[in-house]
Amino acid sequence: MARPEDETASTSEGPPRPRAADVARAIEDEIVAAGWRVGEALGSETSLMARFEVGRSVIREACRILESRHVAKPRRGPGGGLVVTAPERSAVLDHASLYLEYAGFAAADLFETMETLETAAAAQLSATIDPAGVDRLRQVLAEETRSDDLRAQAVTVHTEIARLTGNPVLELFMHIGNNLARIHGVSPTEAERRWIHERNVELVDAIIAGDALAAQRNVRRRIRAMTRRQAVSADRTPTFTDTKAKATSDDRQ
Repeated sequence: MARPEDETASTSEGPPRPRAADVARAIEDEIVAAGWRVGEALGSETSLMARFEVGRSVIREACRILESRHVAKPRRGPGGGLVVTAPERSAVLDHASLYLEYAGFAAADLFETMETLETAAAAQLSATIDPAGVDRLRQVLAEETRSDDLRAQAVTVHTEIARLTGNPVLELFMHIGNNLARIHGVSPTEAERRWIHERNVELVDAIIAGDALAAQRNVRRRIRAMTRRQAVSADRTPTFTDTKAKATSDDRQ
């Protein structure tokens, strides 16, 4: 049995890990298993100490780990304690982009991946789109015409198409690609911006008509043109280096 003063836990697979990390992982596993009920209270600091048989310092460190991972955070005041929170997608995108910049990626890598994801999303949505989805895509197209620089858009026609498929994995990876394009994208000329908007209108029209093949051809045409244009550079775009806009669909609704 672990004593309250124990701060590390030995494992047979490697060196001892901080006890706080084990507690944080156990709490995280329970949150996921319970269906991630945002706002649910998980217990006071004292009750968590008793439950995990650890000291106050371990519980506080576990809470810091959970808060840094956007899983739960302490709530102060009467009836307070550790409370389940919703993860922030913007934080995921920031970390993913930084990792890919550290690992090194070529523009061709990004375009090849985005073409695969976008053609899949366009084909799927062509078969399933409903009137609400039609209205939403037209709304995003209208917002696009009011944008001075397409790189400023955290939500685009393409990320919205992915969201409307109902596939959260596809949606997340589309946002990661879009985030990289925003950070490293070369500013389009006015003529190029009009051309991109026209292709996006054609894409939406094809999806609404249920024409998956036309939608996929449109995606390939646009992305391959951007590849030839070298629309993504190896360097960050200074204008958007510090942009922290949250890439959530609801932000634009």
